[in-house]
Amino acid sequence: MSEVGNKGATIDQLDDIGVGFLGWQCRLRQHVVRRGDGRPCAGMCPEVELPDGQRLGSIVTVLIKADPSHVTAQFKQIVKRTHDPLERYEVAIAMLQTVYYQYPREFSDALTALFNSEAPTAAALLAVGRCTLDYRQANQRFVIPCAVERLSVEDPFYQATYWHNAMFNPKLSGPSWVLKFAPQWPSAHAETN
Repeated sequence: MSEVGNKGATIDQLDDIGVGFLGWQCRLRQHVVRRGDGRPCAGMCPEVELPDGQRLGSIVTVLIKADPSHVTAQFKQIVKRTHDPLERYEVAIAMLQTVYYQYPREFSDALTALFNSEAPTAAALLAVGRCTLDYRQANQRFVIPCAVERLSVEDPFYQATYWHNAMFNPKLSGPSWVLKFAPQWPSAHAETN
């Protein structure tokens, strides 16, 4: 499926691979915040490949609600409430442990990632405007071609991504870019080993 508006597609608009991917991502992220320490697992950090075959390494992607305004306000409040990184982390994990990832249909299929504005990976992605995200964990793999674009600071997905990252990274500073990855589902494939 091609990109649907700026927010991406909802689960009701996706084919089987897209539905499977969103469900898998929600389960992985829910497990990480409920039973892990909240650090991104391998399945949240795809390897990035440009159309010419150049590999750029892995990135951490963020799964965004289709309408992120309410949660962005919560993220922002958590960050601004305290400068203590441990307290901020604990409050953020507690909030995400509830039902945040419980309902995959609340999420957009568009993924985001935050980069320092001088990051060569971001520059390479923007120069081409396309890439493939290769997600793998345990016996599951999703290979997803994506269109890539840089979001404006005012974009709701930029705001949600920035404040999500700020909850966990007290050293976040300087100009940041948020890139959006819009999956091209007809060209994607999934594997289970």
